[in-house]
Amino acid sequence: MGMRLQPQCLQLDSVLQTVSVLEAVIRRSFGPDGGQVLFTRDTGQTLLTRHGTRILSALRVEHPLARMVVECVRRHSSVTGDGSKTFVLLLASLLREIQKHTRKAPWEGAGAKRLAEALLVFGLDELSDVITVGVAPHGSSLSDTHNPGQTDTHTLCRLLSAFLHTRISPTHAEIISQLTCELLSHWSCNGDFVNEHFPALHTAVSGFPIGCSRLLEGQVIHADFSTPLPLRDHGPIRALVVTEPLEPSLLIGGTVLELGGANRGIESVCVRSGRGLESVCVILQHLGVSLLLSSVRQSEAVLAAAGRYGVCVLECVCEDDLTFFSLLSGAQPVSDWAVIGQEHVATVTFCRPLVLGAHRYVNVGFPKPEDRGRPHSLVVCGLTEGQTEQSVCAVRDALHMLHTTWGTTHRTRATDRTVYTDTDTHTDTDPDVMEPCRVISVGGTFEFLLHHTLLQHTHANKDIHTPSHLDTPAVSGMLAEALLIVPRQIYSHSPRRYLEAHAHTLSCIRKHGNSPDPPETSAVLAADGSNMVQADTGSGSMSGSGSGSGVKEVSVGSSSGSSSGVESVSCKYQLILAVLQCLRSLLSVDTVLHTNTSHTCQREEEEDGD
Repeated sequence: MGMRLQPQCLQLDSVLQTVSVLEAVIRRSFGPDGGQVLFTRDTGQTLLTRHGTRILSALRVEHPLARMVVECVRRHSSVTGDGSKTFVLLLASLLREIQKHTRKAPWEGAGAKRLAEALLVFGLDELSDVITVGVAPHGSSLSDTHNPGQTDTHTLCRLLSAFLHTRISPTHAEIISQLTCELLSHWSCNGDFVNEHFPALHTAVSGFPIGCSRLLEGQVIHADFSTPLPLRDHGPIRALVVTEPLEPSLLIGGTVLELGGANRGIESVCVRSGRGLESVCVILQHLGVSLLLSSVRQSEAVLAAAGRYGVCVLECVCEDDLTFFSLLSGAQPVSDWAVIGQEHVATVTFCRPLVLGAHRYVNVGFPKPEDRGRPHSLVVCGLTEGQTEQSVCAVRDALHMLHTTWGTTHRTRATDRTVYTDTDTHTDTDPDVMEPCRVISVGGTFEFLLHHTLLQHTHANKDIHTPSHLDTPAVSGMLAEALLIVPRQIYSHSPRRYLEAHAHTLSCIRKHGNSPDPPETSAVLAADGSNMVQADTGSGSMSGSGSGSGVKEVSVGSSSGSSSGVESVSCKYQLILAVLQCLRSLLSVDTVLHTNTSHTCQREEEEDGD
């Protein structure tokens, strides 16, 4: 089929301009002091949010490069739950650095591609080394130093609070972060388990203030009783999960029977089927089952028979709820009525009706298992559906972030390549591993530390310059400068606080890392023409890291109530890698082809009509 092609050759300036448009939108809601963005639709609906991915997804993006960026952000956020706004800021900053290095080059496009490729190679091969030696030792760990293997609840609350402050309003963030921390504590801080089963662990209720959000012991089954008989609220209750109708399929409405003989044949089939249903109810009574959870709708005959035998029925229970119930109770669902045993019978401590807003649910409790705390569920309230959904999304993203933070370690290269570090900055941990569960103070601390370490890396590679390291000094320096966009935006309303925070971080490095400042660092601090501030007048404070390395946690002040918060080192590392991969993809595009098939299609339709 013929079509008209409208080729557009891409230049670095056009790529940067496209990303800068997204950056301008994101800047307004970035950081703990960022505002909310209000979207209005033609239908009159509105969306008020600070969530970076939701903001980008709500934009009507038409440019193909912009759509590429939004898709990269969406994929990254869906895995780590973190960094969507920082993603766009850092991507735009890296493009500006590449533009500065290739502005006077005769082949700007080829030079930009080469630098993007070199940046990605550096990120994959060497970045984890740099973070392990220069950043991670200055943080702390989510692990409790007094109880190895357990989570430090105080540090966990700091991490959740700082994370949620960038997504929902401060008042809502405090309520939701406290409830999420309590939820994890009830599950013995098993974040991976809660993350995996979050759909069955939360219930959204609209029309109530967010202060009505709370935790409920046990599980909330999102279905109502189909039989009117109430269950006793004391003593153990025996339950059964079924995935098939109790009534034989021959008696279900809509089934066509082809029988020979008189009507007595049909009558005998009904009698035999009725006896089969009664025999199933007798088996339930023999097993002591008084609660039946069904994934399918049961017939009126089944409900009537269940009522006669004192069995309460919950119909059309969703798959997430049934799977979670079976997991907590240890009972297997029944799919074949010919074989029913004790392994199918679950024991619950209570079963009671639950009214949340305009919906009626059922709340069931379980005995406390040995390997984790007593199960609890989260009820999230909001005045509107949009507000409730925003809070639910924030919790889900927080759990994704914790999954990344608690995730596997990142293997690093041998330490003989880390010649840029001082011998006194090593830790007691395995030098070839970036330890998981590492967190560091918010407020640009990670970016300041990594910036400083990358500059040292630049000088060291200049000294050991070899053909295999041709791009290492350039790309590490470019990444170092690009990282400063994050703290600059955090302290955009107070440039002096930016200088104080940066100087305080460098002071901590000198005191506890014994590494001198390179000349470029001081130049960056005074880049805007401001006077250099004294390092000991920083607004931050020092606190123990618990890492056992003798290095103290760098803590700098921020301009919000979450200044005592921390953020995940692993999430930051994953974010930078994702940005570098997106950067390489963007700069690998040479030409955009705009296809216009409307006239061709219209002409073919006319020909077909003739």
